[in-house]
Order: sequence, then structure tokens, then C-alpha cells
Amino acid sequence: MTLRFEASCPDGLCPGWSIILKGEPPSEANKFEINFLCDHDDRVAFHFNPRFTESDIVCNSFMSNTWGQEERCTNFPFGAEEPFQIEIYSDTESFHVYIDDSKVMQYKHRVEDLKTITKVQVVNDINISSLEITKKPFY
Repeated sequence: MTLRFEASCPDGLCPGWSIILKGEPPSEANKFEINFLCDHDDRVAFHFNPRFTESDIVCNSFMSNTWGQEERCTNFPFGAEEPFQIEIYSDTESFHVYIDDSKVMQYKHRVEDLKTITKVQVVNDINISSLEITKKPFY
């Protein structure tokens, strides 16, 4: 696993925060991940994992030392060496995922205490040009 970016937000990233990632996959991209992590343990509140080999986006949560039920999104707008923008916005119910301004999916929160989601990391096959974390008004 190659860590590309990591940021902490001690007051919690959810709800109301938006992560905007601009980047492009390298030509030999296999997969990359955006993970929303909890502060005091190894829980992954939201695992966003585009897989180029499967042309699928796999989403999941890791809680109580086990991965939950996978959710797959077959809308796969990524191409090798094609720049993209991903925005992941969290409200009180779900993570909402937009790619190049089109909503591709939403993922219902599985971690109940949203304030414990304090870290975001980006790993593996992606070249990041920018990553922005902004507070959003609720829609």
C-alpha cells in the first residue's frame, strides 16, 4: 500500500465536510482508495475503491475487525491518464460521491458516531494534483 495523502481533522470530518480530490491515474493503474478513518481504533467508516481491472467501484466499511457487505458501483468514469475530480460530501445520512460533477453513488453511514471519523487517506495508483477539505452548508 502506497500512501499518497493523509489528513486529520480532530473535530470530525462528518457530517458537513466535503473532500475534493483532483488527480489522474497513471497508465498502469490497478486501483486506488480513499479511506475515511476513525480516530481511536482501526475502523474504516468509508472505503472508496475504484478498481481498473474490474471497471467497478467497490465501497465498504471495516468495523469490529471485519469488512462489511460490499457495495459496488458499476458506473466507472475513470480512464488511465485521464484527469478527474472526485467530491465526497457527508451529510447526516450518507456519503455522497460526485465524479466530475455527476453524482455516481451514495453510501449510507455505517459508523453511528460520525464525529469519530477524523482522518482521510488516499492510497495506491493515483497522482494527486490537489486535495481540498471544505465545510459545506447542508443541501
